[in-house]
Amino acid sequence: MSEAVAPRIVVGRVRTMDPEVPTAEALLVVGDRIVAVGSLDEVRAAGPEGTIEERVAGTVLPGFIDAHAHAQRAGLKALQLVDADADARTFSAAMLADGDADPDAPDWIGDAPPTLDDRLAAIRRIQPLLHAMGFTGVVDPAVTLPELEGYREAHRQGLLTLRVVAMPYPELGTPAVPDVDAALAVLDSIDGVTGDGDDQLRLGPIKVYYDGEGMKGQALLERAWTGDDHGVQRISAADFARLASSCVAAGWGLGVHAVGSRAVAEVLDGLEAAERDTGRSVAGLRCQLIHAYLEPSGASADRAARLGVVASLQPSIAWKNAVGLQRRLGSRFDEVNPMRTWVDAGVTVAMGSDAPYFPFDPREVVPVAAARRMRGLDEPIGAAQALSVFEAVEAYTLGAAHACFAEGRRGVLRVGALADWVLLDVDPAACTVDEFAAARVLRTEVGGETVFRVGVQPRQM
Repeated sequence: MSEAVAPRIVVGRVRTMDPEVPTAEALLVVGDRIVAVGSLDEVRAAGPEGTIEERVAGTVLPGFIDAHAHAQRAGLKALQLVDADADARTFSAAMLADGDADPDAPDWIGDAPPTLDDRLAAIRRIQPLLHAMGFTGVVDPAVTLPELEGYREAHRQGLLTLRVVAMPYPELGTPAVPDVDAALAVLDSIDGVTGDGDDQLRLGPIKVYYDGEGMKGQALLERAWTGDDHGVQRISAADFARLASSCVAAGWGLGVHAVGSRAVAEVLDGLEAAERDTGRSVAGLRCQLIHAYLEPSGASADRAARLGVVASLQPSIAWKNAVGLQRRLGSRFDEVNPMRTWVDAGVTVAMGSDAPYFPFDPREVVPVAAARRMRGLDEPIGAAQALSVFEAVEAYTLGAAHACFAEGRRGVLRVGALADWVLLDVDPAACTVDEFAAARVLRTEVGGETVFRVGVQPRQM
């Protein structure tokens, strides 16, 4: 990051995402923090000598945080599949085409794995593309040890403009890490535990898989897909319970890939047992149900709310796979990705995309949550599960910040918060779904520094 700019008053329409003070006329940024929010007169009175004033046209919001984005892998794909001058929309379209052509395509083309220098180049490449979409941070949800080394080296060199929460992936279930004991040994080799780090790079919960993919008919469901086929269970309930208790006792949270209803329920069983066994709150470790989009029960949503478990949801998955899922599930597909159920139960919903494998621009993802329109289907489905545009944006800001251990500092524009904000040409509290889909990102700031401005070529770190 470059040298801090002079204290600035940003004047315009401000949506703070703070329920106590939802709107403001201006905010004062000093260094990397917001030190005043309110009426223009109030903010001017708080400004130190030398404060400059800037009027902006549009709506200032907290910066978007993708709560489930494989950012480093996206950067590797960008290096190989698009030109160096490709913009964010070009990259987004290229990733969708790549995923449609081969959903299991590797992140790196060639026999040799990416080097540390490749990973640093990937981080430098992906950051400006995400900033152009309004992102100021991501949760990277399955970070291998080489990926973690890449993020840590980028942080050491001062290359990170995106705030990253890295969820270590011990690769449980692979030949190299076949069982729980091997996974725990991998975690023991990592310097730190969940929550350690700073606001630029922090360790999140670990990533583990409980079931398979919905689009392949592998999600573990209470009600069978067909006949006696309830899906794929990738770890036994007993092994998961042991893993969960060992992790929570050591200070590791768990982010669990649990697509189907039975997987969700059994993961909650394991997390409840871990809390009883250890006396430690799983909420404090930001344990997550990841995906959780096929037939989770209302009882599971209520239980997740009581435990303080985050629902990390990605509407773009259902959007992309709608035709195949509807063919498999028939009318059962209408309630896919029941975001309203999670929100109404009081669960913290953190919005994400599963980038780069699914659409990941907020202007693509928010409309799916709000309009329930799916690719390849003529009519919207399950209207009762829709969120408003503003609720979906809350999940991209307030909810995602909670998943990042950053509530009060990110995802909200209030005194003491980090000066991470995005300027849109629409107001998500007043616009239609289609207007949000067509919105322009005019500017993105991280810690009071401009990392994207429309019409300006981003500076390479």
